[in-house]
Amino acid sequence: MQNMAFNLYSNAKMQLRQLRHLLALAEQGSFGRAAEAVHLSQPALSRSIEKLEEDIQARLVDRAYGQVRFTAAGDLVLARARELLADADQVQRDVLLLQGLATGSLQVGLGPFAAGMLGRPALSLMAQRHPKLTVRIDMADPATLGERLHRRQLDLFIADSRDLKRQPGLQFKRLPNVDVSFFVRAGHPLLAHEGVTLEQAMDFPVASPNLPAAVAAYFERQVRRSDRPVFNLVCDDLGTLRHLALSADAVILAPDAVGLNHGTESLERLVIKRFTRMQTHYSIVLPANRTMSPAALAFTRLVHEMMAPAGGKAVKAV
Repeated sequence: MQNMAFNLYSNAKMQLRQLRHLLALAEQGSFGRAAEAVHLSQPALSRSIEKLEEDIQARLVDRAYGQVRFTAAGDLVLARARELLADADQVQRDVLLLQGLATGSLQVGLGPFAAGMLGRPALSLMAQRHPKLTVRIDMADPATLGERLHRRQLDLFIADSRDLKRQPGLQFKRLPNVDVSFFVRAGHPLLAHEGVTLEQAMDFPVASPNLPAAVAAYFERQVRRSDRPVFNLVCDDLGTLRHLALSADAVILAPDAVGLNHGTESLERLVIKRFTRMQTHYSIVLPANRTMSPAALAFTRLVHEMMAPAGGKAVKAV
């Protein structure tokens, strides 16, 4: 019996379809009615049962005198078949639920600016559309997010991808660009001018998130001052950058996004001379050889939907 049970679970040739035929035979009590129930001819059903007996090397049904009687082995296989078929049906139901996002989980990483632009609204929309889905959002720099993605701690992340494209095993799906500008509080002394140089802005605190290496180097090349770096305040939280602008007269570099201006105190764009239009360079970053889950697909569609109005003609990103 133990060997027979082992063969039942280990024999790769045994199909769930044959077990369904066996269960139909037990429920209907005859080959004729069972064949009709599973939409087969009686000879085809008989061959299916015989193949099952051959695979597990045990007789399951006594066919004497036109009656169907299960052997001891048949009763054991029948009991196991009910369990296996119930599990198989539950797996199918779970997959359908997952595809409908009635269950499941999603782990998303967001870079600094992406967190400020997308974190709250994306999480809110996912919660409204898929209230039973478990969603976790992590915020970190792109390099850290890349490591977490490789370790399968994230399903995907959104960040400035310019410092990541040299990493193998990643695929990038570009997102629409978002304008990036310098901002100050309303009434800031620098707003009295039609435009200021970056060196003039450096008479005040200048704040930004951690920038890609190429972007940071670009700004440093634009000034001749050696008394301080261009960005002497660095913080990856958009809310903190906004607070610095409002409370410390800081000039901040930030995306022109909904998350920047809220409440009664607004920020105004500061024109910096000799600077061309700046934009984000964001991508959804995914493992190169991993199938996206239904939840990840839903999230990427939502992000494209949110950022679509920010799209426009292609402009060089800095």
